[in-house]
Amino acid sequence: MATTIEQVRAYYNQFPYSSHAYPHSAPEQLQAIAHIFGHSAPSVGTARVLELGAAAGGNLIPAAIRNPGMRAVGVDLSDVQVEMARARAREVGLDNIEFIQADLAQLESEALGEFDYIICHGLYSWVPPQVQEAMLRIFGQNLASGGLAFVSYNTYPGWKGKEMIRDAMLLHASQCTSAVERIAHAKAMVGFLQQAVAPGSVMSAALTESAALIKGAGDQYLAHEYLEPYNLPCYFQDFVARAAEYGLAYLAEAEPSMMVPANYGANMANALSRTFGHDQVRMEQYLDFAVNRAFRQTILAKVTAGASKAFRMERTRLHSLHYSANLPCRSGSSTFDGTPQGYGAGRTPSLELTHGALKHAVDTLTDAWPGSVTRDELVERASTLSTGLAGMDLSQIPHAVDELLEYLVMRGLARIRMEAVPLAGAVPSRPTLEPSARRMLQTLEKGHSPDIANLWHESVDLTPAEHQVLSLLDGTHDVEALARLVSDHGDATPPVSETLEALRRKSLISR
Repeated sequence: MATTIEQVRAYYNQFPYSSHAYPHSAPEQLQAIAHIFGHSAPSVGTARVLELGAAAGGNLIPAAIRNPGMRAVGVDLSDVQVEMARARAREVGLDNIEFIQADLAQLESEALGEFDYIICHGLYSWVPPQVQEAMLRIFGQNLASGGLAFVSYNTYPGWKGKEMIRDAMLLHASQCTSAVERIAHAKAMVGFLQQAVAPGSVMSAALTESAALIKGAGDQYLAHEYLEPYNLPCYFQDFVARAAEYGLAYLAEAEPSMMVPANYGANMANALSRTFGHDQVRMEQYLDFAVNRAFRQTILAKVTAGASKAFRMERTRLHSLHYSANLPCRSGSSTFDGTPQGYGAGRTPSLELTHGALKHAVDTLTDAWPGSVTRDELVERASTLSTGLAGMDLSQIPHAVDELLEYLVMRGLARIRMEAVPLAGAVPSRPTLEPSARRMLQTLEKGHSPDIANLWHESVDLTPAEHQVLSLLDGTHDVEALARLVSDHGDATPPVSETLEALRRKSLISR
């Protein structure tokens, strides 16, 4: 009879896990988030990075391309996916990365040495308990002093209802022999339940909550989230306690807006902060119950690394960061007569501003987006443009900008990095494809990757027109020349100016 590990390996070989860049797991993201909570993590440019469950390298390879001084190691159980990862790395000529096929429970990790960043996305909840223990052991043994570990996992209480649906899917798919059959039977079971369950029942509520996601998600998501041999959610406080057994402390969430009760309303903030303000982990566990949290992306540090116990952003550390935010004025353009105006894009919550200097700061951020600007650049720009505004005290602008930046970061309205992100805020006269994306384009054209990643470590899907234009962006052609080159192919495509703007907004054009 096959062992549990052999069953997991066979499942992943038959239905490989989708391998893409996951933005919140980027070492640059982890470094910046740790920084604002008082933890100085190693420089990413020369870091040693280990990814557990590296799949086909879609998350690790972009980081290695962006940082040629990095040394990266990816480990995965599936020999099929490891070979795919090696093929991708060879295609772009990477010499700073290697991929290892191994069972984590049997891996002699001491031989790998220490790592500044250990990344584990989409693995912890989806493996048997002995592999979970091995992962935490590797974090404890192989994480260098000052280093950071990232782990994503499913959580209760949000997964309580989803578990009922998963159990029903597994029941109906239990006699199937192939992944394709299992997926078809799982979908059929959801359809049956939607027709059969009583309105107002617990199962009805669970279906209402999850059915749209199940219907809209691809087969790969369904296969790995609901039909894998293992899916073991846990409570956040239990995960933190388990990590502590291996000398690891909770530092922050990779998406820090999740940590802040005020983001969920004044009543939530008052109740939780007053009762549990001294205990961040307990407060967040109560918050998880209140919002029915089903997923977390947690950053851990070694207990001896001096992780902050206050869990409060250190405002002075904001001064050394680079910021990016897209917050256009919802009423068209900013006015500077004290009139309140809303700023934001799409469905993001509006930021209401009356302060003229802060309007200038937000306009500056938006003009540079998706590239970044520094805090000092924002202060200088806001001060210069605010000179002469009625009632403006220029000496208060630095403090006001600091308050604005803290608000944007903790609300999830701005992205941060320790280094500049040199992307174009407008399409240049001679557009140039961002260099790391150009290297990844090779794997896309060879069929070794379904997408590429931008400098924000986001997976980017390309339309045929975008793909066609992207390969021409070497900085030697102006927009008119690009239009002629595209028209020579004779294909019906959108205007080149529209395609270039779409590529800029996808963070693929250099400043």
